[in-house]
Amino acid sequence: MDRSCPVGERSGKASISNGIRVSGAWARGVVNSFRAIGLDVEALCDEVGTNVDIFMDTNNRPPRDALGRFWRAALSQSGDRHLGLTAAEAWEPRADHLVVLLLTSAETVGEGLEASIRYQELLSHGRVVTLGEHPEYHVLHINKIEHELPITAHEIEFIAVFVMKLLRFATDGKFKAREVHFEHPYRGNIQKYTRAFGCSVLFGKEKTAIFVDDEAWSLPLAHGNQTLHSQLSGVASGLHSALESHDFVDTVRDRIKILLPRGQSSIEQGAAALHMTPRTLQRRLQDDGTTFRALMDATRKSILIACVERNQTPDEIMRHAGYRNPRSFRRAMKRWHLG
Repeated sequence: MDRSCPVGERSGKASISNGIRVSGAWARGVVNSFRAIGLDVEALCDEVGTNVDIFMDTNNRPPRDALGRFWRAALSQSGDRHLGLTAAEAWEPRADHLVVLLLTSAETVGEGLEASIRYQELLSHGRVVTLGEHPEYHVLHINKIEHELPITAHEIEFIAVFVMKLLRFATDGKFKAREVHFEHPYRGNIQKYTRAFGCSVLFGKEKTAIFVDDEAWSLPLAHGNQTLHSQLSGVASGLHSALESHDFVDTVRDRIKILLPRGQSSIEQGAAALHMTPRTLQRRLQDDGTTFRALMDATRKSILIACVERNQTPDEIMRHAGYRNPRSFRRAMKRWHLG
C-alpha cells in the first residue's frame, strides 16, 4: 500500500492540472482491480466492444455505460456473486488524484470528506457520495448515478469498500464506521461483508449509507497539511467550475432521457435524480442560460426526431418521449412539424 505524502515529486502540478477529465482515473482503478483478481480485462473489453485504453487514460472521461457493460462482462466471466467486494479488496488506496489529495491533506476526517465530496465530480460521473442527516451519526449516502444502464449492486459495494479503505488509508488504519446499510437485499456470506467493513452490515434499507460517529469523524489525518489543503482547494475550485459549466446541461439532459420513458418529467423528479433540490437545479440551469422546462422541451424534441427517423411506431415514440396523453403527443408532433 502506498503511504506516500499527498503530494510529492511524482504527483506535482502536472497530474493535478489533469483533474478536469478524471473519471478515467476511477475507471483505471476498476480495471486494475479486476486484473489483480485474475480477470482477463482485454477479453472483457473485446466483449463489450471497447478498448482497454479508454479506461486507462486518466485524461479521458469514458462513458458511464461503457464501464457498466464492463462490470456486467466481468460478472459473467468471474461467476463471483460478490464481485464488488472481491475487486475492492484487491484495490490499493493511494493519494494519486486531486479529490483524494483533498481528503488526505485535510486536518480531520470530517473536513477531508466535506472537501472531497464538494469536488467529487472531478473523479466520478455525478454526486455519488452525499452527506445525510441523522440525530446521532454523520451519514455518507452512496447514490446510484444511473445512465442508460442501471448501476449494479456489485458497483455499489465496490464504491462503499473504496470509501472505507480510503478513510483507513488516510488515518493510518484508525478509521472505523459504526454501521453500513445497503438498499439491495442480502446476497449471502455475511462474513465477507463484515471483513470488508469491520462493522455491522444491514440490507434492504431505505438508502445505501455509511454511518460514522463523532470520534471517527474527528480523527486527525496522517498527512494533514492545511497550507497544502488550501492550495489544492483553490485548484479544485477552478477545475470544478470549468467542468460544471461544460458538463452540467449535458448531465441534466442525460437524466431527462432516462426519466422520460418512466413517465417522469417534473423538475422535482429531475432534481431527485441529480441528488439536489429543485431550487438548486433551476438556479444552476439559469446560470447556464436555460431552464428545466426549456431543456425538457428540447430533449423531447430530439427524442421525437430520432424516433421518427427510425420509423418507430407511434406507441414506441410516445413511450420514449414520456407522453401518456395521446392528445399531448399529437400536439407536440404538430408543433415540431413531425407529422
